[in-house]
Amino acid sequence: MNETGACPHCMEDVLIEDEVSGELVCPNCGYVITCKILDRRPEWRIYGSIDNDNNRERVGAPLTYLIHDMGLSTLVAEDGENIEGISKILKKSIVESGDKKLIKVLSMIHSLSLKIRLPDNVEENAALIVRRAWKRGMKIGRSCKGVAAASLYISCKIFSIPKTMKDFMTAFDLDRRTFWNSYRRLMEIVDIKKDDVKIEIVISKIINQLNLRGDVEELASKIIEIARESQLIDGRKPESLAAASIYLAAKKLGYRVSQRRLARVASITEVTLRSRCRELLKLMDSRP
Repeated sequence: MNETGACPHCMEDVLIEDEVSGELVCPNCGYVITCKILDRRPEWRIYGSIDNDNNRERVGAPLTYLIHDMGLSTLVAEDGENIEGISKILKKSIVESGDKKLIKVLSMIHSLSLKIRLPDNVEENAALIVRRAWKRGMKIGRSCKGVAAASLYISCKIFSIPKTMKDFMTAFDLDRRTFWNSYRRLMEIVDIKKDDVKIEIVISKIINQLNLRGDVEELASKIIEIARESQLIDGRKPESLAAASIYLAAKKLGYRVSQRRLARVASITEVTLRSRCRELLKLMDSRP
């Protein structure tokens, strides 16, 4: 309600301001005193359900690296001859400044991330990696899917998410050569330090897939800690060490685990598994 003045028709001193129509109305006789009132309050926008008024915001959609222009571009409605020309110029400049290849890769990162259900921060970081490589002169060429998959794989390693190269190559239907070339180029151009996934995280992943008990995971982690103190983990794949420690822990606790199944889950060969088991056994036997 608005108590400014009184109605000139019936002298009612309590008036109502209609926020939708912008009118000042007398509730007693219905007389419209003022129309087209300027709304000087902050502008609000709703992203999501219109019925939920709690989602109102004063700003636009959040900035994101997944959009080539960070979501800052402005689109003009195509009504009228002049407006249509302006809209075409804006769209052309956006594409030229964003590069069609970059737009395609960023779109693939989002779609591939949804396919294997990766967190939002992983795909945002993957998009940032591709942007940095693109700004430093990396030619994406025809391997858009390979670059998208490799950037997501690097981002997963940064956030310690246990995803292997084989997971990405299978999910995105990529051959090893395409994936590896894209991965190597990104690592070199963006200058990302190699930081392998923690072996304990890989152990948890394999334990869950094999439906083993928690005591196996606990003992396997202790075996890896012994290997880490002896610097045995240097230069070896985390998956192979994790699988070997799980096999030894399960065998010691009386659980039956197939080497073939364990190697398949860990994406390694049985020969590698047996080799790592021998190394860990030799290390444990040499300890007092």
